Amino acid sequence: MRNCFILLLLSFTALISCGDDSKAYLVGEDFINLDSKLVLIDTLTLQTSTIQLDSVVTSGAARILIGAIKDPVFGDLTSQSFLRLVPKDFFIDEKAIYDSIALILRYDRYYYGDTLQVQTYRIHEITDKFEPKDKDQTQFYNTSTLNYNNEILGERSFKAYPNKKDSINITLKHSFGENLFNNIQNKTIENIDDLDKIFKGIAVVPDNNNNTVLGFNLNVAKSSVIRLYYTLDDGLNSDNDRYKDFDIFELFNNITSDKTTTLLNSITDGEYILPSDKANNKMYIQSGTSLNMRIEVPYTRDLTSLESKNGGTVINATLKMYPDPKSHNENISSIESLNVFVIDNKNRLVKQLFDPSGNPVNAILKSYNSELNYDYYYSADITSFINEIQTSPYLTKYALLFQLPNNNQSVDKLLIYDSASGKETKMKIELTYLLY
Repeated sequence: MRNCFILLLLSFTALISCGDDSKAYLVGEDFINLDSKLVLIDTLTLQTSTIQLDSVVTSGAARILIGAIKDPVFGDLTSQSFLRLVPKDFFIDEKAIYDSIALILRYDRYYYGDTLQVQTYRIHEITDKFEPKDKDQTQFYNTSTLNYNNEILGERSFKAYPNKKDSINITLKHSFGENLFNNIQNKTIENIDDLDKIFKGIAVVPDNNNNTVLGFNLNVAKSSVIRLYYTLDDGLNSDNDRYKDFDIFELFNNITSDKTTTLLNSITDGEYILPSDKANNKMYIQSGTSLNMRIEVPYTRDLTSLESKNGGTVINATLKMYPDPKSHNENISSIESLNVFVIDNKNRLVKQLFDPSGNPVNAILKSYNSELNYDYYYSADITSFINEIQTSPYLTKYALLFQLPNNNQSVDKLLIYDSASGKETKMKIELTYLLY
């Protein structure tokens, strides 16, 4: 098997050029006045698969994600948000009179799914202390949750216009707001600790019939808030309307996916590896749910069999990957890059992949015909990864993990063809090897 592999390596030679484009060097001839040879290879074996990491940290995310998606390929997804809100101060004038309370969710223009359908959100009051249930954890994950009261504080059905409208306003139960108002006004609530005893936060829960996930803003200038309305006749202004905003102090998004009826159903834990040949010769990547693409190059060490008496080295190794244009609801061009990490044989993160200059390696979307979607491909320079495995004194079983950017604050998805796909979509490594 290995002998056949080596013969294949040696058979892939080509014309190369260096410096002056008009001067070509034939593989096997002198290269820059040295006794050197270049071997060009594009037949390295790739083992490709889909994995699902145990969880994604969603506390501290810069976006509120709410909604649900019906998806027969990736699985039905639901995202609900848990918010802890605190006012800038704890003072309301004793002459003020309570009016109403509402949750204002400001669009940040992110959406995924069908915005033409009516969305329904329900607001519930959290009953747990706003902290991870596992005492060993300090962060919330996409799998985290908190208990909340079944009583609905507020509900609204609406059509989303994330690129046209500023926000949606959900009126909350009158008695809920009045209780907060009275406790601040009479100084029962004077600080965060007092507030936590009476109000721990809210959960925003989408209806299961929704088919869109929407993003809402946490930007300081246009943040989503709970707004407490009241009036105050101060004798100075004809406009007596006042309000107090409760800003988001802490949040996490609970993002779950039911893959029962999909090819991904066999993925049971973070160590499970689903080979692409058992998934229609594709790899599945989805942010929010921690689905990632795994690529292993098992015969990297066999490159040493090519070496001459003085040795050899990898000059460049470029991985080319072709996406299924139908896997993303927008144009593929909206996903401009993929993050690249090194993982071990149990899918545990080892490190982010860097190039020799210390820059993070990303798979960059490129196109040789921007008008045709299938002409897009991702290109990643994995030279440092190949060199590290080839030169390591240990038999490392490292692989590459590819992940969507904004992994903890979006629900984008992508399908990538493997090396057994058709000629136009075949994944491959284009490798240049220098023999001294």
